[in-house]
Amino acid sequence: MSFVNFSFVLFFLLFYLVYWNTPIRFRRHLLFIGSSFFYASFSVNFLFHLYFVILINYYLQKKFYNSKNFLLYSVGFNLVNLGLFKYFYFFMELIGTVSGIEILSQKTSLNQYFSSLLHIKSFEIILPLTISYYSFQLISLAVDLKKGKIEERPGLYEYFSYILFFPIMIAGPILRYTEIRKQLDEPVFIKENMFNGIWLVLSGILKKIILSGTVASIIYPVFAKPNEYSGIALLLTSYAFAVHLYLDFSGLTDMARGMAKLLGFNLPENFKAPFFMTGFGDFWRRWHLTFSFWIRDYIYIPLGGSRCSEWRNVYNLVVTFTLGGLWHGANVNYVFWGLLTGILISIERFFNDKGFRLFPSIPYVKPIVSYLFFLNAYMVTWVMFFTRDLKTAFAVLRNIFTFSQGRNLLNVETILYIMLFTFFFHAIQEWPAWFQKFRKKEIFVLPILSLIIILILISNQSGNMDFFYSKF
Repeated sequence: MSFVNFSFVLFFLLFYLVYWNTPIRFRRHLLFIGSSFFYASFSVNFLFHLYFVILINYYLQKKFYNSKNFLLYSVGFNLVNLGLFKYFYFFMELIGTVSGIEILSQKTSLNQYFSSLLHIKSFEIILPLTISYYSFQLISLAVDLKKGKIEERPGLYEYFSYILFFPIMIAGPILRYTEIRKQLDEPVFIKENMFNGIWLVLSGILKKIILSGTVASIIYPVFAKPNEYSGIALLLTSYAFAVHLYLDFSGLTDMARGMAKLLGFNLPENFKAPFFMTGFGDFWRRWHLTFSFWIRDYIYIPLGGSRCSEWRNVYNLVVTFTLGGLWHGANVNYVFWGLLTGILISIERFFNDKGFRLFPSIPYVKPIVSYLFFLNAYMVTWVMFFTRDLKTAFAVLRNIFTFSQGRNLLNVETILYIMLFTFFFHAIQEWPAWFQKFRKKEIFVLPILSLIIILILISNQSGNMDFFYSKF
């Protein structure tokens, strides 16, 4: 059951009505039941797997909290669980490539081998829904517990309530336990939250279904046969993909935050006008914020952060973003993308620390030139996301930089119009005061927009396209 089809709208409306007409002491129980039902709509088996993971985490906290090995056991278990389901074939392929054992490099052959070994008819490891998100949440809970950032040790029901919260189960944001704990006891229903929640849901649906879906229909054919397109077409595709990913991802997190507000919860913002970046580092202070802050707090700072030598700081940044790239997917492309991101941020920080200037300090000229430089340099790295392997990615980059000949990208003007919508969404976040006067008319505008969106959802029974980040 996807956020973007009519069956989910019916589920949420029914849940919403029952939720606010249920005594407050039972609402958390209702959230647990509703979230379990939502997750089970994708896979009942993986719901029980998630229950098992939560129970193990609670047991480790209960049994080993006072042990010096608590973090080793807790973090280790969650990494093993994540590694088994998300990276098993990836690591087997790497081992097979290095060792020359061909069977390890072929998923089909490997599955047949384990089917024979374990006497299972059709062995295959399938990626559970949102395993990357809930693994990060459980790891942060264990670390924050051990560091004393959580005043009271959570009980079993707190563990389940923290992880099983259906608005965040598809696209995050990645919650910290301290951000949700008190809200679970006292969800707040106020008029402002209701209006803000509806706006977020509507903007999310507009981004995801209409805008992101339109861009995808234009650029996905390029993904299938990138070697047939010209360098200019591939460059435009890289830009369009970045816009598509932003609209797709921020659209679903807008819906998640909107639904949470309608249920009385305030979730952290996940995007802050990322294409208004002033540099590589600033981009990551605007894009997928809960992920950026997570890798900062639980990888970068434990490695030593910036309070160390210059070369050690470079090492910390490169390792952090390389692991962040690996989190995105079991693919060498993502690892290389993370490595490249860490290198770019390290170079930028080195230049800033040394006072080097890439561009002359001419009013109005410098910010425009530097922005175009950073934007172009980083947008090209998105090639790693939409190509199937490094060989294809490097071929695409070569075609871009040599302005190779080939097919043109169709419907470029449509992408330009959607970029204007993207600018509008960015402007609302960057300069919210400019748009406050329009909020006075929301009581008249919201019913009309809601009706339009419901009609769109009715015509979208298939759920539109998959969420691109769902593979991560």
